[in-house]
Amino acid sequence: MADAINIAKLREEVNPVFSTAHSCLQIVAGTGDEDSENLRKVLGFTEFLADSKERGPQMPEEAKKLLLYLMPVFSSLVETRFFSLNNFITKNGVKNVVDLPSGYTSRGIKLAKSGIRYFGFDLPAVIDSMKSAVEKVIGENENVKYHEVDATNYASLKNGLGDVEGELHITTEGLLMYLTQSEIETVFANIRKLLLEYGGRWVTVDNELDIAQEKAIKLLTASMPKEASGAVANMAAGATAKTTLENNAFFDKDRKKAKKFVEDMGFDLEFVPFKDYLPQTIKSFANYPDNIKEELIKGLQEVKIWVMTPKAGAVEDFSVNDENFNANVRLDGDKLSVELAGRLDTITAPDLLALFKEAEAKGKIEKITVDMKKLDYISSAGLRVLLIMRKSLSGNEGINIINMSDGVKEIIETTGFDTIFA
Repeated sequence: MADAINIAKLREEVNPVFSTAHSCLQIVAGTGDEDSENLRKVLGFTEFLADSKERGPQMPEEAKKLLLYLMPVFSSLVETRFFSLNNFITKNGVKNVVDLPSGYTSRGIKLAKSGIRYFGFDLPAVIDSMKSAVEKVIGENENVKYHEVDATNYASLKNGLGDVEGELHITTEGLLMYLTQSEIETVFANIRKLLLEYGGRWVTVDNELDIAQEKAIKLLTASMPKEASGAVANMAAGATAKTTLENNAFFDKDRKKAKKFVEDMGFDLEFVPFKDYLPQTIKSFANYPDNIKEELIKGLQEVKIWVMTPKAGAVEDFSVNDENFNANVRLDGDKLSVELAGRLDTITAPDLLALFKEAEAKGKIEKITVDMKKLDYISSAGLRVLLIMRKSLSGNEGINIINMSDGVKEIIETTGFDTIFA
């Protein structure tokens, strides 16, 4: 039975971000932030590192000392990310903030107090706790809302916004590094679609802070024996194993691939200096010597905030995934690419037509390519949808159909549709 199983462990297993969400609140509360400390107490979380013996693996004493020595680096990334992005929001006159994921932070409390409308989006395990906890801290406040979402599911994101009016400021902290390439492409497409409808921008520093962390650890371990630096490498490898950075174009090491990826996904990219929004004091560094502290702060000042705004008329992705049929549609300017899999028949043909209508509403389509490599069967209903698509084209060019299986090709040739689509 589920109640006989450690639910916390199961949640961590299916959602690697879940376990780190606790520590993010604990770290910020440890800086003396009153809203975070009040929220931590209501949620029943321990103080930062107080439960490390119970939650963490048993380590040799030297390794524990090393971890404690480096811990302020990890803490500083959470601290500066939280406070700097809050400063960015308040200094730029933002009205509607979408926090994806919201985690257990006190951002909603802070912004609601300032009259900024806040939408905290996260998985059910987080939202269930946060709705009641935040109300206990701040009372009833119409400016703060929490909604269960899946970032790869556009409908859930759209539904979470309710009756929001005006542009959106979407903030992403600690999510993108956990996504596979296909997942991150879906998230980019979903966020772009929201911003095209509501206006606004998407802000993150996630793919910059990991570089700052790497530089900081090298600085702190430069004079250590090889055994100690090797232990650091092992710890870093263990942390990275929980993410998918190697398969994620957004976290390309020199960032060239990341910049191109952002542009290919239909966004204009602006870099804003992180140093302009850093808190005056970084409390995580309090116990380091002044010379070390100065170098660590310099590293953070080199970080850039990635501000992404959607380019109108660029890449749009649409998809439907049913038990017997999948369709992925990409609109790139005036070119439409369609990938089909399974059975395109009387039941599934309306789904493809709906996707086409959605894409057509975004702009004039001049060229259509349909990839049937994974399509097993097409009925007359499916052929009629393709005919509708063909008739929408203004020129004489037909739909370009590629990778037909022998069975599908025979159906198309038998019905005479091959002359229409060629």
